[in-house]
Amino acid sequence: MKRSCKIHDCLRSKGLMLLICMLYVLPGMAQKTMDDTPVLTSGAPVKGKSPGAFALPSLTGYVMGTAVLEKNRPPALFLQSDKRNIGTYLYYFEGFTDKGNPVYAAPVKLALPFPETGDKRGTIFQDANNKIWGIWQFGMNLVMAEFNKNKLRFGEKRLIAIKGLPSGYSGLGIGQLPNGKKVMLFGISEKRPEGEKEMKFDSLYYTPEGFWPATLPRSGIYGALINDIAVAASVKARQLSSPDETYFNYSAITFYNDRKETYAIAGTRMGNMFAYKINGAPFSAERKYVVDERHNILRSPTIHAYAGYVKFNERQEGILVSGEGGIAYYKNTARKDKKGNLIFNEPIAVMQRNPELYGGSLVVPELTDWDGDGLLDIISGNSAGYIIFFKNDGSNKNPVYLPPVFLNAGGEVIHIQPGYREDIQGPGEARWGYTCPTITDWNEDGLPDILTGDSRGKFMVYINRGRKTEPLLEPEESLYVGGMNMHGGWRVKPGAGKLGNRMAYIILDKDNEFHLYWRIDDYNVEDGGKLKLEDGSFIKANRRPGGQVGRANIHLVDWDLDGVTDLLVGTGRSNAIPNPKTGLPYNWGKKNEGGAVLFLRNSGTDKAPVFEFPKMMKYKGRVMLFGVHDCAPTTGYLGDKGTLNLIVGIEKGVYMYYQRKDLSW
Repeated sequence: MKRSCKIHDCLRSKGLMLLICMLYVLPGMAQKTMDDTPVLTSGAPVKGKSPGAFALPSLTGYVMGTAVLEKNRPPALFLQSDKRNIGTYLYYFEGFTDKGNPVYAAPVKLALPFPETGDKRGTIFQDANNKIWGIWQFGMNLVMAEFNKNKLRFGEKRLIAIKGLPSGYSGLGIGQLPNGKKVMLFGISEKRPEGEKEMKFDSLYYTPEGFWPATLPRSGIYGALINDIAVAASVKARQLSSPDETYFNYSAITFYNDRKETYAIAGTRMGNMFAYKINGAPFSAERKYVVDERHNILRSPTIHAYAGYVKFNERQEGILVSGEGGIAYYKNTARKDKKGNLIFNEPIAVMQRNPELYGGSLVVPELTDWDGDGLLDIISGNSAGYIIFFKNDGSNKNPVYLPPVFLNAGGEVIHIQPGYREDIQGPGEARWGYTCPTITDWNEDGLPDILTGDSRGKFMVYINRGRKTEPLLEPEESLYVGGMNMHGGWRVKPGAGKLGNRMAYIILDKDNEFHLYWRIDDYNVEDGGKLKLEDGSFIKANRRPGGQVGRANIHLVDWDLDGVTDLLVGTGRSNAIPNPKTGLPYNWGKKNEGGAVLFLRNSGTDKAPVFEFPKMMKYKGRVMLFGVHDCAPTTGYLGDKGTLNLIVGIEKGVYMYYQRKDLSW
């Protein structure tokens, strides 16, 4: 049986269970949560047990680097957020867990010498005099400023001109050679073939032969030597590698000094990590790799590898790597293999003191009693393609969610990766899985099963063959309709559950319309027709084609408590339900402000559902908006005893809690 969730060999080991979502608590660091202490606040993110998964400030967080702020203290982490939540932050190091996971404090926002826009990527460099410099990309120039650790701000900026580059650059990095000279590296993309149009997500599609019609861009390394960065007015770069070192681009470049050798560790969009040995005389870069104990190239658990090197003490140093889904730490073994590659340990999760409950980015949650103890846990998908489990170790009134763990199916961690061929937006999206799980007792054997949509537009089922208190998932299997495997809108969370006395299943079909199916058996459904509004029209989901279709998270629930099952639908800002002209949230009064939770009341019956025009969910009288991409609602009797409340997973990776009394529609 084919297992689509099979993971790349370099990640298939016990070490994988320590990645972004598998966390361990340091004795004495756990936050004590008393039964009478409320841990849920309406209108705020759910909190978890501390320390928890490192919560990035936005969809993505860019590791800029680390620097020592106080003598004899481990270095602090500098992190830059993306344009969805602009900011630059400092995180003080607090210690390690028993398993060696680094733990950082809450973020401190820093002041920059220019207005932040979220697209001026930066790096941190600490020189031999312990001065800390911030260096940012400004077109074909750099902006540089010294960090004032007392005022927590970067000082006066100055400009450094870059010469010798054939085009714009990515993956800026700066380090120091043993001879005292500074080396600056730039990732440079290959020139697009003459006459070839630019690759755009919504305008190019696979050929009949199954190939992407545009050339996949590749990148190489340029570099420059600098005597004194503190006074340099310009740098002159030259080519150091072939232009086709890696597909797409470099995410970030950081430096590691091994005795008398200097290595530039370059993380890439696809997650691979190079280790370029930098020579000063003559100036050159010899390509090696960052590998595991089996000599396989290490890869980031998620898309991108924004790398920064850190030396905590004489025994602990390695690479911090961020992407969409948190930060991982790769410990340096201080060894090389026979090819000269640098050997690092498998990644483990970086943790944070008292963070918001965090599940990666673009989280899609379900409230469910997963382990049969009567408490509502959270099962969640994310953009990286994992399905994770937050165990409730408190009560339903005052839940205490433990750090997340990966779910397994067929003995392997579930990790959906569309690869070259299976994402409608092309190979550039090869590592976005967008898992969208729905939990229901699909085969009515008393155990919760998982039904999923994802980035592939596939609709799969994981049957639970375990016991009530010990779930055991079989490998993913497709659902079939009329003998054909089901295919529909990408990034869709299927709505599944009982409608009357039958098990129903709702997705977006090829026409981008809500479509009902009825369960036949574990793996087969029959067509129940398209869903309709009261006026008889079909319910469409989007206003634009290509990658903007799909993106709807469907939740079946009797929301108005009238005995008939309704729909709650999480949307992105470009969704227009039920039609392009008047549909929501796109055609709401203030266009394109963000995704929303829509309530579609069933004015018919469970056997023959008919829906009213959707209404946007409001919190304390104001429409709730949740960012550009999408949001995902789930409901349960969590918090207030006896009250059906709402949790919404949002793009930055946290879970917003809303008491019913604060909601209107």
